[in-house]
Amino acid sequence: MIRVSLLDFLNTGCLGPVRPGASMEEIVALLGEPIKTIGEPAPHAAQQPYWLYGNLEISFAQPEDAPPFVEFLQIGRPGQLRGAARRVAPRLMLDLHGLNARSRPSAFIRALDEIDRVSVCLVDIAQYPAVTVYVGEGLEINFDLGAEDPVETLPPLVEYVRALDSEATWSDLYSYDPRCRTSRRAREETWPGRYAPFTLTGRDYLKALER
Repeated sequence: MIRVSLLDFLNTGCLGPVRPGASMEEIVALLGEPIKTIGEPAPHAAQQPYWLYGNLEISFAQPEDAPPFVEFLQIGRPGQLRGAARRVAPRLMLDLHGLNARSRPSAFIRALDEIDRVSVCLVDIAQYPAVTVYVGEGLEINFDLGAEDPVETLPPLVEYVRALDSEATWSDLYSYDPRCRTSRRAREETWPGRYAPFTLTGRDYLKALER
């Protein structure tokens, strides 16, 4: 059994030896065969390989000139993450350090070692109220609100951030290999500048809660 820390994952993007960029062979050696697979390796793949181990899901990139490697790690279904630790894969135990599906976005931000690496987007891709915490270029923590109306312009900041922080619920967590296109980069490249008015630094997000 491999025992890893959620705090370390938030700060490094790695679940101990389970990391973005690892090969399929390395993942199998560490975690065993996946519980379920989608797609298959090239040249037969109509869909790139996606492996499910439980709460841990792994997507593989397939470059033309190299073997498949881990494109991203995803921790999903956080409502199952309770107590001091959770087995997120048959061979992988995740120490939660007090964080769980009820934890607020601000709790995750405060758990990070380098606040200056943090930015926060206050809408989702369709501009509905949501919170995405970005840590550097490769890690993102998503929180959903279930709102029914999109946000066209940023509401009064303090009230908006307070509402999001108290009502949004943790939905998933991604860690990307640097060679791959993150969802953040995809947003910026597809809609340049569209999300800039809704994006704060981690410091400014926490300051809004303190006012």
